[in-house]
Amino acid sequence: MFSYLVRRLFIGSITLVLITFIIFGLIRNMPGTPISVNMAMIDPGKELSKADEERMKIAYGLDKPWYQSYGVWVQNVLQLDFGRSISRKQPVARLIKERIGPTLILSLSSLFLTYLLAIPMGLYSSARQGKLDESIVGTILYMLYSFPSFVAALFLQIYLANYLGWLPLYGMKSDGYASMTAAQQTWDIFKHALMPVICYTYGSLAYYSRFIRANMHEVMRQDYIRTARAKGLGPITVLVKHGFRNTFIPLVTLIGLTLPSLLGGSVIIERIFSWPGMGQLYFESILERDYPTIMGLTLMFSILTLAGQLLADIFYAMADPRIKIADH
Repeated sequence: MFSYLVRRLFIGSITLVLITFIIFGLIRNMPGTPISVNMAMIDPGKELSKADEERMKIAYGLDKPWYQSYGVWVQNVLQLDFGRSISRKQPVARLIKERIGPTLILSLSSLFLTYLLAIPMGLYSSARQGKLDESIVGTILYMLYSFPSFVAALFLQIYLANYLGWLPLYGMKSDGYASMTAAQQTWDIFKHALMPVICYTYGSLAYYSRFIRANMHEVMRQDYIRTARAKGLGPITVLVKHGFRNTFIPLVTLIGLTLPSLLGGSVIIERIFSWPGMGQLYFESILERDYPTIMGLTLMFSILTLAGQLLADIFYAMADPRIKIADH
């Protein structure tokens, strides 16, 4: 187990270096620079002199070739210095810390609802396999899985916010949020988060329920299921205790793979609803050519992805005692 973890960490470190190196080179070669983009936003008609531009390049560390700048960035990261945002004039670590909370509100709520609804729906579909009601549920889930979340977001905004006026159109808080009581603030955030959570959830719900149904379909044909039925056990006991217990093993591994999305957020959904999360920050940083913030977020997402894959393997071994991670 120990040698396996060391080997995976070594491979992950090499992968992390390659990812950050490639992304650093790509963003530094994108059209436009932080200087030109910010000047265009502040005063489109103003042009910087060559001397001012050179001074700003030196101040922002843009006077060196990108591969040299990458080396400087790596040295700073090893000292836990993720740089300072060019456009926001704040430390990147502080910006990320501020945006993690709003993203977790959406992602954790969505994850909870997904598992809460997907498991009984998947078991119901398995128990009613071949019946008309199961076919209807399966068709609806397939349609939901195929329906783009950004289109659903626009429809929700049109009907629930504009037409019916039930929910706020965008944002996370109302204008008078600071003067509200704690209960009112909670309710206000809930109303703002409801539409984004729906868009986050329905695609995952369709996927997970169909995943459970497909695995249950395979498990329920095994010999030990027939043995359990022959012993006279009830259908619910056979379905849940003997069937789902084995289906739960591959389902647990998906928890590790969801780790990046928990903090990464959704760029499109957060942009549509102007939700101040990680996805929104990533989108804005790319538009502003804010190199330190882009690299800070890229580093975090890459680490989470690699850690999620490792956790998925460990969860699988923990969920099934028959699985052992080899030390060689």
